Amino acid sequence: MHDFLMTNTALGFLASLYYFAYTPLQIPGGVMVDALGTRRIITVSAVLCTLGSFLFATGETLIWAQTGRFLIGAGSACAFISCLKVAAEWFPPAKFAVMLGITNMMGTLGGMAGGPPLAWMVNNLGGWRAATLVLAVSGVVMTLFAWVVVRDHPPGYKPPHTHEIPLRKSLALLVTNPQVWLIALFGSLMWLPIAAFAELWGVPYLMRTYGIDNAHASFASVMIFVGFALGGPLAAWVSDRMKSRVWTMKLSAFLLFVIFSTIVFGPAIPLPVMFGLLFVGGVSNGGQVLVFACVKEISPRRISGTALGLTNAIVMMSGVIFQPLLGELLDWRWDGALGADGVRIYTESAYQTAMIAIPVGIAVGWALLHFVKETHHYHRQK
Repeated sequence: MHDFLMTNTALGFLASLYYFAYTPLQIPGGVMVDALGTRRIITVSAVLCTLGSFLFATGETLIWAQTGRFLIGAGSACAFISCLKVAAEWFPPAKFAVMLGITNMMGTLGGMAGGPPLAWMVNNLGGWRAATLVLAVSGVVMTLFAWVVVRDHPPGYKPPHTHEIPLRKSLALLVTNPQVWLIALFGSLMWLPIAAFAELWGVPYLMRTYGIDNAHASFASVMIFVGFALGGPLAAWVSDRMKSRVWTMKLSAFLLFVIFSTIVFGPAIPLPVMFGLLFVGGVSNGGQVLVFACVKEISPRRISGTALGLTNAIVMMSGVIFQPLLGELLDWRWDGALGADGVRIYTESAYQTAMIAIPVGIAVGWALLHFVKETHHYHRQK
């Protein structure tokens, strides 16, 4: 905000450019993974993320930072789909939900690195630009690692002989299925604590509320991501044990609503208790990953990649919408106060007003589940 003279609304837009690239590339990303294989796609993805990080770190104007952020989103677009593709190719269908949870757990390691490790680099390596350059260099390593290690199929793999469905017909089958939309919209609303809180507004909110620095406040993101990492496999195990995806997702949404309602509306909460609540909230949010298992189970196998891509696109719309929206709400409640560096200062009540969007969105997601049909039994039939 200081370097580019931005308001919170502008900062929210800069952050959301990741999703502006990530979201529309989900469906073509699924098609490309099916056509070209995960090895090539992941390698190219790592190149785009690395290039975007270099631009973000070195750009002297806001447009270069925005371009870098956009490229990072484009490079990240195929990562999750590629993991699901590998899980589908290397493991039996009955294990897909568990592998989905483990994939989610591994993915959150990056989110945890965005907390205290990144804050330490920002504070000790000369600022956010130097820290981002370190990430860019690590991207070069990951690019080489992806090309050398990743393989598309297990040894001796023989692709199934299935009739291909044209992309237009595949999309028609999916977008005309109300269950796909209900499940995906639930996933999008359950992604709110990650997109709106853990990825962007949680750290400044805690810095303002508790008067702590960014290094300490960044533990909020860590708590959510650690909990989410554990909650994904746990939710998959519970849903298989209970033989119900919908019941598990309802429980997940209810617990998450209680946690974030307490965080937003509750009385003054001691900081250690706040971190504990965020951890439990992350665990409770594990049911969010089941939306991908649900959509895969109700979609024809031949178009499962397209189905997962469409679902992930809808899920990530929460970042496109709510990262700028919370910034807009903060600017709406701004009382005109400025810090010594000219950056706007927002009151605790302003942050609370903006954060109300999170439990409200979760409540709407819980309500949508009452119209979702159970899908668990389908994986035995495919």
